[in-house]
Amino acid sequence: MSHARKTVSQEQALGTVTGRIPGSWLLIWLAAIALGAVGFFLAVGSTPQRAWMTVWFNFLFWTSLAMGGVVFSAILQAAKGHWGKPFRRLAEGAAAFLPFSLVLFVLLYFGSEYVLVWLGPVETLHLNRTWLTQDGVFIRNGILLAILYLASFVFLWYSLRADAPLVAPRLRGWRKALVGRLSNKWRGDEVEVERCTRRIARLGPFIILAWVGVLSMLSYDLIMSLVPGFVSIVWGPYYFVGGWLCLLALVALMANHYNHRFGGEPLWGQWDFHDLGKLMFAFVVFWTYLWFAQFLVVWYGNLPREANFFLERAVGPFSGIYWLQMVLIFALPFVFLLGRKPKMRSRWLAFVALIILTGFWVERFNLVVPSVWEGSGVPLGWQEILISVGFIGLFGLCYAMFASTFPKVPIRDTIAAGSAGQGP
Repeated sequence: MSHARKTVSQEQALGTVTGRIPGSWLLIWLAAIALGAVGFFLAVGSTPQRAWMTVWFNFLFWTSLAMGGVVFSAILQAAKGHWGKPFRRLAEGAAAFLPFSLVLFVLLYFGSEYVLVWLGPVETLHLNRTWLTQDGVFIRNGILLAILYLASFVFLWYSLRADAPLVAPRLRGWRKALVGRLSNKWRGDEVEVERCTRRIARLGPFIILAWVGVLSMLSYDLIMSLVPGFVSIVWGPYYFVGGWLCLLALVALMANHYNHRFGGEPLWGQWDFHDLGKLMFAFVVFWTYLWFAQFLVVWYGNLPREANFFLERAVGPFSGIYWLQMVLIFALPFVFLLGRKPKMRSRWLAFVALIILTGFWVERFNLVVPSVWEGSGVPLGWQEILISVGFIGLFGLCYAMFASTFPKVPIRDTIAAGSAGQGP
């Protein structure tokens, strides 16, 4: 990774703490949530399967993205990735959605009869009825998600605590109370920063491993099982790496949004964006490799119960949007990020990030809907659009609450440093 990075002073970083969500954005997020709620209740009364399918794949999309925010910081800590420190807070902001993710997961239980096709009669012998039960799926995944989220919140607590005493005087109301709790029993800057560094260093590897295991389990039970008999050994990485790539795209989008909004001075320079762009490019290629790895094995093995997954998508009414996802996630980003200069331009990187995020929304739709939909044609209408807009509003509100409370860049360094001759 490149070593030339933009340096941000403490005063400049503190100047990014607004203490409030801009009124126009607050109105947009609340209006989007209202539209989503109205769309859901209208859809659940007329076409309940479409309503619950849409909630299902949006939950999978936003949960994997939100969890990636914590993992971003954990990986920087484990790998001593100093290049990415300026982007840590932008990534961690996505984790503000995690409490709602857990609530939404519980709510999925009440619509699971419309999505979990194996609850009814299934014409296959390749189905473990002991493992796949409605209660079993939600109990084990609920417990695993709760453990993962709890560890993530502890990690974030110590990641944010180092900056809390500096931020608190600039806040009011519930924000000041929250940040005040973060800095409770402060024992001095040097002692506390070292303590925070030590705590997140211990938690980081656990969170990375738990992220891999829990999101893999979630993908097996909530996605792969929707095609009874289908088995893919790379299914877990295929899912959580997609969420990780979405997180990188979100960071690029938000960095461009905030870069010149505080005093006109940039918070991140062209080399910071270049490093982020290289990572995005690498994982665009890696995610596509995972997709092709499972596709190739099914193709040359010619196994009907595995091929059913691709036949439902590559042939018939879903074929157009199936290949659209590959254009949006791989073909366009690969071309647009191939050179050095495009990765240095924040607006261009944000444009590519928006393409990637749109592509993964389509991809999560394709993971769930073709396996479940019992009607004719492609169910992509006002029901799916309104409910998805509601999810955008909910995520946007959560992110805005975090971003208005904490600085956009970390002030005190809690990433453990490596020796001068080793590491980045």
